[in-house]
Amino acid sequence: MTPEYPANVLLLLAEGFEDLEAVAFLDVCGWTEYRDDMPIVTVTTAGFHEEVHGRFGLSIKPDVLMGRINAKNYAALAVPGGFRSHGYDEIYDKEVYDLIRTIHGQGGTIATMCVGILPVAEAGLLKGKHATCYPHSRHDNLAMLKKLGATVADESVVVDDRIISSAGPGLAIEVALLMIDTIVGSEVGDKLRHYMCIKSK
Repeated sequence: MTPEYPANVLLLLAEGFEDLEAVAFLDVCGWTEYRDDMPIVTVTTAGFHEEVHGRFGLSIKPDVLMGRINAKNYAALAVPGGFRSHGYDEIYDKEVYDLIRTIHGQGGTIATMCVGILPVAEAGLLKGKHATCYPHSRHDNLAMLKKLGATVADESVVVDDRIISSAGPGLAIEVALLMIDTIVGSEVGDKLRHYMCIKSK
């Protein structure tokens, strides 16, 4: 099924999200408005609370709360990582797993950063697929991926079956651009790389 709004991204923010990773999606998609020759990619923020707090001070009032999301409206789901010590564990929720499965099942892209790939694994979407994750946590994230059926790849960014995973926040812009490549085409992604002065892949 083709999403009703093919250039809309749902940015899911759990409490304690990694600020830089969240902002990268907002920024890169915002640049699609820079020139008229690019399709505009909009971002809808979502969360569990009326206000969601990033680990390093950013606060966002989501456009839509969990439970009120119409998954068919989105071509991609973006999931930044976050910090368990600041509430990020709320991301491990059945409603989130259902949302991930629905958007991916209708042909959408799942773009994650850092530990944002773990709820995707918990949703059962990584069995037999390659992925990576943040390697420096107190918890063994890579072992968790393996336990949930993924093949851990020795790469900083991995794309497998429209699921993007990455090792950490320093890769945030790259992940956001790869998401753009998958939902509106690499030609648009390359234009963004040019206008944002990013070396082409």
